[in-house]
Amino acid sequence: MQRTIHPSKISCTAALAILISSGVFAQDTPCEERVPLNCATVELFPYNTIGELTWPAAQPGFSVFGTAFLVSPHCALTNGHCVYSRNQGSFIQATQTFTPGACREGNDLFGVFGSRTVDRRVTNNKWANSLYTPRQGVDYGAVQFICPFDEITTFMPLCFGYEPDWAHMSGYPISDLPNNTESRNQLLAYGDVVEIHERWVEYDARSTGGASGSPVWDLQNNSQLADAYAINSGHIDDCGGIGPRLVWQNEDLIRTWMRWQPSLSDQIESGCPPWAILPWFGLVDFFEQHEDLQLDSKDVRAVNPIEPPPTGPSRRYMQVIERGFYEWVVYDLQPGNPDSSQLIQLLAAPDADLPGIAWFPGMEFNPQTQGWLSVEQATALLSGSAGKAAPPVTGIGAVELEFSEIMPVQQPIPDADDGGGDQEPDGEVPSDDVPCPGDLNGDRKVNGGDLGLLLAMWGQCAPGAPCPADLNGDNRVDGGDLGLMLGAFGSCG
Repeated sequence: MQRTIHPSKISCTAALAILISSGVFAQDTPCEERVPLNCATVELFPYNTIGELTWPAAQPGFSVFGTAFLVSPHCALTNGHCVYSRNQGSFIQATQTFTPGACREGNDLFGVFGSRTVDRRVTNNKWANSLYTPRQGVDYGAVQFICPFDEITTFMPLCFGYEPDWAHMSGYPISDLPNNTESRNQLLAYGDVVEIHERWVEYDARSTGGASGSPVWDLQNNSQLADAYAINSGHIDDCGGIGPRLVWQNEDLIRTWMRWQPSLSDQIESGCPPWAILPWFGLVDFFEQHEDLQLDSKDVRAVNPIEPPPTGPSRRYMQVIERGFYEWVVYDLQPGNPDSSQLIQLLAAPDADLPGIAWFPGMEFNPQTQGWLSVEQATALLSGSAGKAAPPVTGIGAVELEFSEIMPVQQPIPDADDGGGDQEPDGEVPSDDVPCPGDLNGDRKVNGGDLGLLLAMWGQCAPGAPCPADLNGDNRVDGGDLGLMLGAFGSCG
């Protein structure tokens, strides 16, 4: 059944005011602090990136519920235990469905942006290792799908290496609800960070069954800038939650998941509509023409790059903004001061020629060639990060969801180990749909058919268009991609 939801008249600022008035920024967090979000609110960024992850239970007539959140057009992060069973040593075999912006209005349930069947599941090698401890430090994975959600264009920002003192967590808990009439709504939890370990974090935001896979984020100085720094995976007591942090050990792997794209033939066969990427210079131009949509300068806190920062990077960010992948690092000029001014170095952006190497003390400092951003450019980047360049919702072909007997995915019992000393980067477990680089036509072989497609796409990738033959990700199809394809010739493993 299709339903059209009209454009929300609640602005992001108004939604923030609603949450503040609900006590979201209170310093003395009650045990039951969760706030239900209605259908108008979950149309807004970043709540529109968060959704239900469901699949049939082994018990007939029941469905299992968890949470996931979009980090790119084709990928949503969640927990490892929502996609892979450590006990069985295999991926979940049941068909899983992801529905961002699921909400309840009275006795009606809606997926305000539609639903997608999960086409591919991935997790990391340490979660798949049943002997690895602490499990809560590596309990992350992802679900991926061929067709994107048409009206979601900017996705949850990921912040690596962040040491927060506050936690917001929004997901789909279905056990121990404060009010059963709120079942199947997205609930926002909040509270102080209790303890930060090397690989995981504990906070006073209540986690129960169904909230597994929820993003955990902080708001910069109570602004609209969300920094997602962990993935909720369980709880230590009845009032709090725990989850794996985003740290340097999982940077490369999560970056790979975010940048995954389905094959051209899979997209064509699935009838996915074409979608455009707003390039970096287009994002800057947009905010030059829409100054009223920019963040306040006090929230950006950027300064022009005249002198090098006193230390190395304070935090690393990855985010897909208007369907283009961005990566940047922030340097606090007064480390440890939350109100510190900052320098921002852009490492990756669509259609931008950037060195992609973060600056460290001892390296040459060159504001012209290393991606250092001016105040105006930094304001454009962070305003885009806050979802302010996203086009307004014009009418969503929502799906009506069914009430059913439901049960939460079980949250693993935390280990006692704090995970200190883990210096090895995390690797990917071969997924239930093993990727085959160079297989452009999706026939599980790399052969002359794929070579013909690559040659037909030879040259610079068109701005805003998918470029599946760009195998090395440099935004052009050339000899480097040809070499990779020739090296992969044969049947896929």
